[in-house]
Amino acid sequence: MNHINNDNDHILIRRSQNTLIVVGLGTILFSVWTVVKTLGSFFLLKDESIAVVKKIAGENGFVLSDQLVFYAVLAVMVICLIVFLAARTFVGMSAISEGRGSRRRNGYLVLASIMIILNTASLVTSFFSAKSQESISVFSNDTSLSALIIELTSLIMLVELVYSAIRIRNVRKRVRQSTAQKEQE
Repeated sequence: MNHINNDNDHILIRRSQNTLIVVGLGTILFSVWTVVKTLGSFFLLKDESIAVVKKIAGENGFVLSDQLVFYAVLAVMVICLIVFLAARTFVGMSAISEGRGSRRRNGYLVLASIMIILNTASLVTSFFSAKSQESISVFSNDTSLSALIIELTSLIMLVELVYSAIRIRNVRKRVRQSTAQKEQE
């Protein structure tokens, strides 16, 4: 019969592992939501987006058709969203893996920390930026309160992910040292 160790360190490890699994899954789901929201907004505001891009291109001496602009912007957007989704999925899957007990390297924590910095900058910019007269529809910082709340929740999950991973590593190290000390005695 296996004995479950219920000392404070082991309880903290199990709690942090559960947190890593939950926030890892949440990170993936929020990234999927962001991709769907961005693509949906692009298709809903297609005409405004095309007009703005054509205006900018016209100011620089380019004459482009609506169809070319649409497909070019869509292609660039899809590539950016795939990179975004891949990075967030990597972080989320790595957190889930570490939450299930496998040892992960620090790469996903570094990437998650970079995401925290970028998300914080984006939130601050979105919150404090003045609404310009000429926004670029889908690409503008004009966000609703609900979108800011969702982004803030995503940011908090990333912070909790990094905190839990570091806490697990520190507690595991402490438990190993304690076990090694007891074996020496």
